[in-house]
Amino acid sequence: MASRIQVLAVLEPVNGHLSVAEIHQRLAARLPSDTQPPDLATIYRTVTTLVDQRVLHALTLDGGVTTYGMATAPHHHAVCTQCAAIIEVPARQLSSALEHAMAGSSFALSERAGLTLHGLCPQCQDSAEDLDDATDPRPPKRRDPRQRRR
Repeated sequence: MASRIQVLAVLEPVNGHLSVAEIHQRLAARLPSDTQPPDLATIYRTVTTLVDQRVLHALTLDGGVTTYGMATAPHHHAVCTQCAAIIEVPARQLSSALEHAMAGSSFALSERAGLTLHGLCPQCQDSAEDLDDATDPRPPKRRDPRQRRR
C-alpha cells in the first residue's frame, strides 16, 4: 500500500506521463538518502494495479516504452515525434470529429477509447522554424530562377 501512495505522490503533480524508470528515479530523489525506494518490479506491479483500478492510465509510445499518467478527465494524447513530449488533449475537443468518423459504422467505442496524435510540440515547432516545415507533406516551394531576388 505504501508503494501506491509513493507512486501517486510522484505522478499527481506531473502534468503528463512518466515511465516506470522515471517514477523510480523521482521516488529515489524524494526519499531520505538512507531509505531504499521500491524496486522497479514493485513499481511495475503498482502502476499495473492502479491502471486496473482506473486511477492511472497507460500510454505505450512508438518505441515500446509505456508511460503512466493520472486518469482524471477523459482525454486523448498528442505525442511529439521529435522529443517525445506528451500533451493531453481534452476528449470534448475531439468528440465531434470522432462521432463524424464513426458515423455509418457498426463499431462502438468504449468509454476508455483514446486517440494518440503524432506531430510536433510547440517547442520543437519553434526550433524547426528556420528549417523547412517538417509537418507539411508538400515539397518545399522552389523559387522561379527567372525571378529576381528583392
